[in-house]
Amino acid sequence: MSLRAKVGWTAVTLLLSVSLAGVTSSLALAESRGNSGLPSGPGNPMAKLQQEINALTHRFAELAQLGQSVAGLKQQIDALQKQITTLQQQGAAIDTLQQQMTTLRQQVAGYSNLQQQINALNSQVGNLNTQVATVNARLGSLGSSSALAVYDAHGNKIGDVVGVQDEIPWVSVTAGGHVVVLRVFAEQLVGGFVWFSGASCAGTAYVSDPAMFNTADAFSFAAVREPGGVIYTADPKTTVQRVPVLSVAQHDGTCFTFSSPVTQSLVPGTPVMTLDLQFSRPYSVH
Repeated sequence: MSLRAKVGWTAVTLLLSVSLAGVTSSLALAESRGNSGLPSGPGNPMAKLQQEINALTHRFAELAQLGQSVAGLKQQIDALQKQITTLQQQGAAIDTLQQQMTTLRQQVAGYSNLQQQINALNSQVGNLNTQVATVNARLGSLGSSSALAVYDAHGNKIGDVVGVQDEIPWVSVTAGGHVVVLRVFAEQLVGGFVWFSGASCAGTAYVSDPAMFNTADAFSFAAVREPGGVIYTADPKTTVQRVPVLSVAQHDGTCFTFSSPVTQSLVPGTPVMTLDLQFSRPYSVH
C-alpha cells in the first residue's frame, strides 16, 4: 500500500471515531433529560406525561381505598337488610298472635254472655220456686187427669204441664201441627238452641237434639229463638246429623258467631209459630 493510501485510511478512521463519540454523548444526554431527547422542564412533554401518570397512579390508589370502604358499607347494608327482614317476619308473627288474641277475647266475651244467660235463667228459676213447689205437691196428689196448665199474663192457656224436671215444669204446645214440649220460665219458654250454617244467625237453621234435655222421643224437636219466641220444629223421626255451624241464637235474643265452624248433632229446623203473636208474658202455672 502506498503512503498516500495509508494516510487516507487513517483520516477516515479518525472521522468515524469522532462521529461515534458524538452520537454516544447525545444519547446519554437525552436519557438524562427524560429519554426524550428534548430539554427538561415545563417544555418537555415527556416530563408532563410522567406527572400525569403519577397523578393517575395516586388517584387509582385513592379509588382502591374507596372501593374497600364501599365494600365494607355494602356488607353493613346487607346485614341491616337481613335484620329488617327478620323484624318484618317477627312483626307478621306478632300480628298473627294479635289476631288470635282478639279472637280469644271475642270467644271469652261470648262465653261470658252465656254465663249471664245462665244466671238470668237461674234467677227465673228462683222466681218460679213457689209455683214449682205447688206443682210438685199437686202432681203428687193428682192422677193423669191433672188440669195443671201454663197460662200467659191475660189468662190464655198455652198448654198442659206434662212433667217437672229439676224443679222446672214442662209444657206441651201444639205449633204448626207439631206437639212440642218446652221448659217454662216466668219470662220465656225455652227449648233447644237454634243453630245456623252462616255467620250472624243466617243460612240454614238447625235445632238441637232434644235428647240433651232428656225429653221423650215422641215429641217433635223444638227450639225457641228470641226475641219474639219463634218456635222452630222438626219431625221426631228426623235423623240427627253431624253438621258444621257458624253461629247460634242465644236465649237472651243475641246471636253468637264462632271464629270457625263447629260441628254439632242437629236436625234441620223450620219456624212454625211466634209465641208473642198469640200470648203475653209473663207465664204462670196453675
